[in-house]
Amino acid sequence: MSTDLPATLARLETWLSAHAPAIHAQLTPGVTGAELDALEAHTGLKLPEAYRILYKTHGSWGGTFGLGHMPLGSVLSSWNTWRDLEPDSQETEGHVSHPPGAIKPQYINLGWIPLLEDRGGNEVGVDLKPGPTGKVGQIITYGRDEEHKYVLAPGLEAFLTEYVARLESGRVRVVQLEGFSKPTWDIQLTDSTGHSANTYSPLTDFYPGFGAAPARRSR
Repeated sequence: MSTDLPATLARLETWLSAHAPAIHAQLTPGVTGAELDALEAHTGLKLPEAYRILYKTHGSWGGTFGLGHMPLGSVLSSWNTWRDLEPDSQETEGHVSHPPGAIKPQYINLGWIPLLEDRGGNEVGVDLKPGPTGKVGQIITYGRDEEHKYVLAPGLEAFLTEYVARLESGRVRVVQLEGFSKPTWDIQLTDSTGHSANTYSPLTDFYPGFGAAPARRSR
């Protein structure tokens, strides 16, 4: 892993402070190495160093792209839910990897560690048990509604680097979401026309640099 990740996260904090102060104000303290070790022991998976650095910097980074960054307790809870469902949910039919072979065509894979969630059963996470043409640690989409699964980046550091570059390019907007009991803010992607969406479904369209399949909206 490159040693540039702490600098990338510092740029992220600077951007949030200047352009999304409400989200910046809600950043939480980082977790401990012992807490991350406990997650590894519970799941039996080795976390990428970038994942550990991200969570040691801040335990929660707020809303982004129609998703919420998951505190470590939510990561564990979600993984436990998938584990409990896994014995009765072995389906593979209809599940498609983009690009082909990179992600195992499964509804549930206990090698997927979540990072972001839409609170509706769909997540973006780290794939630690990829398909035959995939890469350990690649960032993917998966979940209840995600039969088509996409590789967004070869690793978390690449994902975060692209994220910060997109923020600094100005091709995003910060919005306050409705329907929440307390003020909740989100950072939404925009395309070349200024269009944005309040869900993460167009993530692969708006992030061609992440290597996802094109023309997702045409499905």
